Parts: sequence; C-alpha cells; structure tokens
Amino acid sequence: MKKNYVITIILACLLFLPNFTSAQLIKVGAGGGITQIMAPDGLTKEVSEGGLGYSTEWNVGLIGKVDLSMLPITPKVFIMYHLLSGSGELDPIYYGEPNVDYSQTILEIGAGLQYNFIPLPAGFDPYIALDLGYTSIGKLSANDSEDIPFNEVESRFGAGMGVGTEVTIIPLINLDLYLSYKMFNLTGKDDGEETVSAVTLDAFILFNFL
Repeated sequence: MKKNYVITIILACLLFLPNFTSAQLIKVGAGGGITQIMAPDGLTKEVSEGGLGYSTEWNVGLIGKVDLSMLPITPKVFIMYHLLSGSGELDPIYYGEPNVDYSQTILEIGAGLQYNFIPLPAGFDPYIALDLGYTSIGKLSANDSEDIPFNEVESRFGAGMGVGTEVTIIPLINLDLYLSYKMFNLTGKDDGEETVSAVTLDAFILFNFL
C-alpha cells in the first residue's frame, strides 16, 4: 500500500514538472534612471562644507527575469552602472583653483527575488523585491584627474529593497518601473568606512520570451 502511494506521488510530480517548466517566461531588458546618494555626509555635503556635493545623477543597466507561473516569485539578475558627480568652490585661501568638479562611478552586479502581488486592472503587476549584489566603487576624480592620495577602486557586497510594477505595453513587451533603496557597501568595509546608500528610480523595457 505504501509502495503504491509513493509511486503515485512520483508519477504526479513527473506529470506536473513539464507543465511547470514549460510555463516559465523569460524577460530580458535594458533601461536606466536616476540615482540619489543619501549617505554618508562626506558625499552629500556641499563642496564648500568639505563634502563632494553629489546630487541626483543618471544610471543605466540591463536586467533579466524568470517568471514562475506556479509561484508568485520571480528570480532576477541585473547589471547597473551609476554615474556620480558634484561640483563647487573650495576656499581660495587654501586652494589655487577654488572651482572643483568631482566624479565617480559605481558598478553593481547582482541578483534578487521579487514577490508578485495580484495583478491590477489596466495591465499593472505590482511587486516588492530584495536584491543582493557585488559593487565596484570606482576611483574619485577631481577636475578629470585621479591623482588623489589613497584613491583606489573598492570592491564590496551590498543589498537593496524596493517596490515596483510591470506594465503591459503589448503582449510581448512590458515597462518595468522600480523604486529602490540600496546600500552599496553593506559588508566587506574597512575600519571606519561608512555605508554608501542611495535611492534609485528606474524604468526598463522588458522583452518576453517563452
């Protein structure tokens, strides 16, 4: 009796598995948006106050998703490139050239999971997401020069969370809108290193493949 029960479960799984895998929907897309650095103060303060004066800047990226039809979970992978910049005036008493322009980049490679809510009318599919990633924080450039003491590329691990929605444009193309809070160097920091955090707002065009 027990043997027949096990065989029944195995056969049911074998019948269910093809339906599960064949119903997967792969989505690949590109896009970008804005990145607003939130912390630490050394990045957000005005140049005249001793900071770098970073403001709202652009980002670009690629994203891939796999919709699992039997689960409300969507795994995803992404690559994002964030451009940071700030400018201002230094004290002319101490600096020969008071006008300075700072720039820096952050490369983010990661994966995440999104939980999909019940679809809304007009083709809206809202979700929440959790992301983990490897980040490479580029060298700081001042007036197009990287000749700054102790200026090195830093590699860290970060995390983020956000909310978003996909909007169906046509059956095979979606618009993906995503608002997230990121901590780029959550782990792997040196002693005394502060967490670099940002809010990003992005839009991606997704192409759907069965």
